[in-house]
Amino acid sequence: MKGESALKRDLGPFLATFIVVNAIIGTGIFKTPATVARQAGSLSAALLVWVAGGVVSLAGALSLAELAASMPRTGGIYEILRRGYGPGVAFLVGWTKLVLLIPSAVGSFARLAAEATTSLFGLVPDPVREGRVAALFLVASIVANLFGVRQSAVQQAVITFAKYLGVLLIGVLGCLLSARAGVESLPLAHPLPYATEPSAVGIFGAMVSVMWAYEGWADLSSLGGEVREPGRTLPRALVAGTCLIVAVYLFAVMGYANILGLEGLRRSGTGGEMAATNLATLTLGPIGRRAVAALVLISCVGGCMSTLLTAPRLLIPLATDGLFPRVLGIVSGRGVPWVAVILGGFLGLLFVSFRSFEQLTDAFVFGFYPFYGAAVAALFVLRRREPDLPRPFRVPLYPVTPIVFVLGALAVLLGSLGDADENALFSLLLVSVGIPIYLVWSKVASRRLSSLNPNQPQ
Repeated sequence: MKGESALKRDLGPFLATFIVVNAIIGTGIFKTPATVARQAGSLSAALLVWVAGGVVSLAGALSLAELAASMPRTGGIYEILRRGYGPGVAFLVGWTKLVLLIPSAVGSFARLAAEATTSLFGLVPDPVREGRVAALFLVASIVANLFGVRQSAVQQAVITFAKYLGVLLIGVLGCLLSARAGVESLPLAHPLPYATEPSAVGIFGAMVSVMWAYEGWADLSSLGGEVREPGRTLPRALVAGTCLIVAVYLFAVMGYANILGLEGLRRSGTGGEMAATNLATLTLGPIGRRAVAALVLISCVGGCMSTLLTAPRLLIPLATDGLFPRVLGIVSGRGVPWVAVILGGFLGLLFVSFRSFEQLTDAFVFGFYPFYGAAVAALFVLRRREPDLPRPFRVPLYPVTPIVFVLGALAVLLGSLGDADENALFSLLLVSVGIPIYLVWSKVASRRLSSLNPNQPQ
């Protein structure tokens, strides 16, 4: 049984940057532009929300870059929250990651990959078949992540290159070509009422969808203990990867706006009626439709693999520090936390069997942005409490940059609460269950936990 010390620093700046890009490009840029257009109330408001989301994400990446470079431990946000607020908050982020966020993320990727497979092969949608296909993708992603961090990163680098070019191509098609037919030829895939003019409620709701599309910029911090020269590599990869995504996303959104316009975006839905699919169909015909289905399939498989690469790493230091059962910190001879990877994938299989795509993505945003905001806010706490902590990278325009992100995170939470339903209550219940579990566990492991002084590194 090997633990945290068995992890290997195998990742250089190139692969680290690819991990950031791969973690972000998943389902959002293909599906959420339609949701944003319906909620924002106008095309200009929708475009501004995408720009705002990019600014908030970049502010978060810059802020996290300082924290991750100062505390390059596997688990990333766990170590930041432990040092900033103590073991209770750190336990809660690990609990939320395990029971809500990993299953929601991999489940959403697998479900949309199954829908893309249906579209790619021209099959009639069948929820039962798509559920089985989603399960197969999840199992394949689990297996792919058991071969070691470098092997997994190389596999994902190839996938990342393909899907980044694919998103770039969407922007090229939208900005440089003309539609063969008008948007009135598109089926009305989403006939529900939508906002007819911009409003605060609509903008906040649209921001939730946009931040799901940008989500993933923080994932590299979970590999802090497996990155070479982390003081240099982590900041460079976090910022470079996020900048690459913001640039290509805004280009793609401009393409959507040019070809589909507000009406075409509002008509778009999920599966074979996504905004990206409609854009490709109007510009290239049936071949474009199949090409986008293949791109979405590749992207979702890459997103699922990336989540199972980075997210289970957060559980290793929790197990090392006695906050979680030690079995979750077991690391194989290849440097893989194989128990955590398999458990995360299994929970994803469970979630995908009874949760819709929208429920899965909403649960992720609602569940994790409080921790994102708290982690970036810890920058203020740690600068005051640990002024002598080595900081190879310092966030530019401090304190404006972290404040921008914290305000953005609050906007996302307001948007989530404004559309709260039984899905939000389900997420809140799962997170809240972690509080009594921590109190009981802390009694059992009190001696171990008493050594976790937030002011001292492990």
